[in-house]
Amino acid sequence: MKLNVLFVIYLLSYSCHALYYQLPFDNHQLKSTLKLKTIYHHASANGPIPGLFRKLEIADQEVAVNQQQDTAYGVSGHFAAISRPNYNDIDLLRSMRDQGRLARWSEPITYFESAIELVPDVTDRKTVTALAMMTNNAYLDIHLNDTEWYDLGTPWQLNASFGWQSDGLRGHIYATDDNSLVVVSIKGTSAGLWTGGPTGEKDKINDNLLFSCCCARISRAWTPVCDCYKDNEYQCESSCLQKKIQRSEFYYDSALNIIDDIQKKYNASTLWITGHSLGGAVASMVGQTFGIPTVTFEIPGDRLPSTRLHLPVGKGMDLPVWHFGHTADPIFIGVCTGPASSCWYGGYAMESRCHTGKVCIWDTVKDKNWRVDIRSHRVRDVIEGILSKPEDFPMPKCVPETDCADCSLWQYHDDRDDKERKSTSTLSSTTTTHTQQPPTDPWSP
Repeated sequence: MKLNVLFVIYLLSYSCHALYYQLPFDNHQLKSTLKLKTIYHHASANGPIPGLFRKLEIADQEVAVNQQQDTAYGVSGHFAAISRPNYNDIDLLRSMRDQGRLARWSEPITYFESAIELVPDVTDRKTVTALAMMTNNAYLDIHLNDTEWYDLGTPWQLNASFGWQSDGLRGHIYATDDNSLVVVSIKGTSAGLWTGGPTGEKDKINDNLLFSCCCARISRAWTPVCDCYKDNEYQCESSCLQKKIQRSEFYYDSALNIIDDIQKKYNASTLWITGHSLGGAVASMVGQTFGIPTVTFEIPGDRLPSTRLHLPVGKGMDLPVWHFGHTADPIFIGVCTGPASSCWYGGYAMESRCHTGKVCIWDTVKDKNWRVDIRSHRVRDVIEGILSKPEDFPMPKCVPETDCADCSLWQYHDDRDDKERKSTSTLSSTTTTHTQQPPTDPWSP
């Protein structure tokens, strides 16, 4: 009898526990005001000072830099169920990337855990506008006292002639007064793309290796970023491309270092990430790695580089990543290709077109007769031409991108497969009494 009573109590408690997770949680909107608090700078590997990693704490009186930046940003969020990688898998992914030993046959991380997190309200125009403004202000020059930067890596003696501030990745940190919410705005490709911004050449290397189908091999007139292509055919050697990626230092790697330091400082805070263009793509890849809510603007297709970096994926997973853009932006929709394109003349091979997470698209070509033009790629055009005109441009619905394929003309093969087949054939035709040794490490030279 006692066992029956205990069993009934167990069933009731289990049912109540299950009911708790089935009931809708309180989805009320939370509003916060954020201010610029910190600026991170991580030099590129090929810059004038490789290894430079610094941060600058911003005093309240310095927030309005050159009177160009707004001093506060209002955002809204709500609690939602999201999918994120298991932390053990994140550590494994990072250790494999550091060692350059991602096996070509290994599946991407597919172990996800569900969590209830505060996410940006991507249906709220003011919130999306505030995030877009944060991305825009990451491009602005910062004229502050150089001596007030803290070195997070090797200390350096700097002077203005080195131009260290113009090289590498920059992250602007916005936070509420109580640090309960922190937003990281990542700076990417220089706003001028072809003519403006001193970091353009460094950004171009990152763009062309990750966002081209194969080493930015477009024509004989181009200088490719690697030699993994075969003659003039649409054939690419996969292991060659993978090794080039593994041995290269990307802004993605620099962003991971920045996020590490932010998570240590704000370990009890809710973290969001945002960015535009290459900065938005880096933000997306970092968001996928950690499962951090991320909002981007006008980024090239990030599914291709995410796959090449073996970032976590999961069918049907609700990744907290949203990409805003419009159909007149050739980079966002993946048509900035070919000899007649602006990307071609600028030396960019932006061939990817598919996005992760969800896309939030304004059809400015169909609805407003905008022409597809590289000049509409600026985030200020989104702010002033779309977000500031609610009557003309209602907020778009964010949906997963379907029926999308990258680099469909290319064929990818792996020379190691040929070596393995040849080795297998040799072994099968040779009789021996010795025990077969284990296969060699596929990533060894």
